[in-house]
Amino acid sequence: MKVNNKDKIFNVSIDLFSEYGYDGVSVRQIAGEVGIKESSIYNHFKSKEAILDSILNYYIEKMMSEDIPIEEASTNLDVGFDYFYQTGLDAFAGQLKDEKMSKITRIILIESYHNEKINGFLKKSILDEAINGWIKLFDLMKFKKVIREDADSRQLAESFYKYGLFLLYEHYIINYPEDDGKFIEKLCKKSQNHIKLLYDSVRR
Repeated sequence: MKVNNKDKIFNVSIDLFSEYGYDGVSVRQIAGEVGIKESSIYNHFKSKEAILDSILNYYIEKMMSEDIPIEEASTNLDVGFDYFYQTGLDAFAGQLKDEKMSKITRIILIESYHNEKINGFLKKSILDEAINGWIKLFDLMKFKKVIREDADSRQLAESFYKYGLFLLYEHYIINYPEDDGKFIEKLCKKSQNHIKLLYDSVRR
């Protein structure tokens, strides 16, 4: 399938930002990699920041497309906790197996400490909204008497989710470059062990 210039700019920007950082890449460099004039970039994106905006929007839309509705999560819990958790983990791992999504994850992590836009995106979309989603899931588990009613849903959500976020940071920053396939296997195994530890501490 033929890729148009806008998609080429988008894809090349992801490659370059993930390798050299957002500030380390110029519009001229993007144009050179795409094989077009620098001025042609502005026929598709008004600025380099607009390219970044499109990348972040793409990322959150893809992640949200794999979100499991609370009603479906309730049904999955009825099948069993292992099935409930494995369904969500498979969806998340599937996103990271996508090379484009993997590279965007690295962009978000390496830029978050100094890029105000990405820092805000990380706090709102990657941290706050995700943790609030997990709080709702743990509240659901209490309602369905899967875990104890006195369990602290926020503490459970933060303990689980932030551990997973550290594993991402370790892979994309500390151990970079590391084989993505092997990392995803490790992520799944460690996440399974961690959620089991949390679950066993509050199960009824």
